[in-house]
Amino acid sequence: MKTRALTFLLSFTVAGLLAVAAHAHEAAPLAARYVVTVERASAGKQRDKPQHHTWYFYRDAQRIAVLKGNVDEVWYRDAQQRISFERVFHDDQRVVDYSTGELATLQVNVDWASLSRFVDSAELAQLKLVSQQGKGRETRMHLRGRLGKVLLDVDWLPALELPHRLTRHVQGATTVRMQLVATAQTPQPNWPVAGEKSAHYLHLDAADFGDMDYDPVVRQSEALDARLGWRASHKHD
Repeated sequence: MKTRALTFLLSFTVAGLLAVAAHAHEAAPLAARYVVTVERASAGKQRDKPQHHTWYFYRDAQRIAVLKGNVDEVWYRDAQQRISFERVFHDDQRVVDYSTGELATLQVNVDWASLSRFVDSAELAQLKLVSQQGKGRETRMHLRGRLGKVLLDVDWLPALELPHRLTRHVQGATTVRMQLVATAQTPQPNWPVAGEKSAHYLHLDAADFGDMDYDPVVRQSEALDARLGWRASHKHD
């Protein structure tokens, strides 16, 4: 009986802490650098070599940017709380713009709180608290759970409102591991600047995709949309 009560209390604590973090205030401006490893399942006897990446995550009240090397993902929020999105393809020197209206047409439910914490708040709230270490700003929560086909394992830092370590495993498909290696209030001098390289790139409007099926950047962006589930219920004419 005590064990069941303790389990319930720990689960309640996780949900409560995340609810407070998501609704009591906005996450403070922050810049972070992650080392990311992607392992893809192979049908043959030989395993594909893991892919290693460096991702940069920048957040403030008006912009959230994830710089992944060849592709950047940047979200913007204006004074009227309208949210827009752009996907930057550096190899092609193109930027695809998603207006507030186009995101609504694609039925994209944008949660600024989740974007600013690098992990969906609803997903975190479903995880169980395995252990907790430290106090105050040194607190680290180890969370784990299965969400459909996804096994999610997270070391969460409440003070930063970011994962210190995250593993997202889909059996028979992919395993993505993220490890936080550095943080700062603003990007460090040797870190990439969001929007600097793409300042003179050609912009495409995602609302025009239906007339541009021939364009490789359009096909790339549509494939990424589909992976996120954005185009499951909508197709351009």
